[in-house]
Amino acid sequence: MLMQTQPEFNVSAILDSDPAVPDLTLTPSQLSEGFELIQIQGRIQILSAVDTPNYPESAYQWLTGVLDGLIDFGQRHGHYGTIKLTEDEYQWLNEILKKLIFSIGENENHPLAPLMEFVIRLIDNYEDAYVPKLTELFPELAEEEIVDTSPSENKQTNVNTPELSDIELAAHAFFSMGYLLYHGNRIEKAISAYDKAIVLNPDFWKAFYNRGIARYDFKQYAEAMTDFNKAIELNHNFSSAYYNRGIARFKLDRHESAIADFDKAITLGFNCAEVYYHRASANTLLGEYDAAVSDYDKVIALKPDFVEETYNIRGILRSELGQYDEAIADYTEAIRIKPDYAEAYAYRGVLEAHLGRINKARSDFQKALELAKRSENNNLKAFVENQLQQLNQVVSKQNNKKPRRGGQWKGKVKIADDFDELPESFMTFFHGEDK
Repeated sequence: MLMQTQPEFNVSAILDSDPAVPDLTLTPSQLSEGFELIQIQGRIQILSAVDTPNYPESAYQWLTGVLDGLIDFGQRHGHYGTIKLTEDEYQWLNEILKKLIFSIGENENHPLAPLMEFVIRLIDNYEDAYVPKLTELFPELAEEEIVDTSPSENKQTNVNTPELSDIELAAHAFFSMGYLLYHGNRIEKAISAYDKAIVLNPDFWKAFYNRGIARYDFKQYAEAMTDFNKAIELNHNFSSAYYNRGIARFKLDRHESAIADFDKAITLGFNCAEVYYHRASANTLLGEYDAAVSDYDKVIALKPDFVEETYNIRGILRSELGQYDEAIADYTEAIRIKPDYAEAYAYRGVLEAHLGRINKARSDFQKALELAKRSENNNLKAFVENQLQQLNQVVSKQNNKKPRRGGQWKGKVKIADDFDELPESFMTFFHGEDK
């Protein structure tokens, strides 16, 4: 349920003879692509007061039919209040109610409890208005009614929980269907359910929020942002709405406003690894590498099971900042956590080569190549093979050069033009495929 960053080393060279400062550039197009795969599952946070169990496919098919039927029912009658039902409609609603009672029982926290209440209300409204009561058919029964004279304090009342109006209850019923259909991967139907809930109750901020999530999953980022805007307008202290709007804005390349949303979410208490990760991604695209490194520090502290990728990204940024020892330490830590982390070996190899540590670079490239072949990562395999070939060419050049006077390059950095830029397909864990 959120929410795809590929930094690029612009590997311009390995030294002919002296250690060179690497030019490690992170490009916006690659960063925006890689961002979601590293997002923690549930990157975008859907709203519900209860946990959602897994239901069989037949249950979602049945619920889809109920949704379509209720939408058609409302269009026929123009409202969901007191309706003179046809015999077929009455039987249809009773069949729905039977299935809901069987599934829900007395569980008031069941995701479809609002739908059951709504169906009961439709039936009750009809029976109260159009079905004669037994006391009307048989007046003598009215005389036999027992009057409850027990003290009022022994009676349970609901004075603190006012009954929802017909239209409010209908809105909640459609909202509950939208929630379950979303989790059943019926996203288009979920949007239809949320649409109906919003028509019935234009101030239903929860419906705007969840519809924004469904639209995001359809890659309708502008529409999702509009829904999050409305949710924030109606509930301006809802931190998850700022967080999700920040992700939508990131997708729309509005990185500064995305950062503002992530800042606001953090201020409101949304203190989790996801928000710091996304803010780090936005800061990286804006060239604010120090701020990005600080956010990745926070990610590592908050999400221990997520850190190998974060160490690798932080290593890239520290390389860009000229913090080479710290960058190598980050790659090394990523490898310690995940010994088969091919990309970390490749990045460390690039930096070792830039620092003139040829043997260490070759060792890292060879390990990265072995892992890339094992995982059938052809893009990484091709990149590393190219780096090894160029590394061998550089070493061959060095071996064939005549000795030069000592101190010729003292205090200078010479960058050769032997190495190509990293291909866009590199770092598949950053790339990911839009699903």
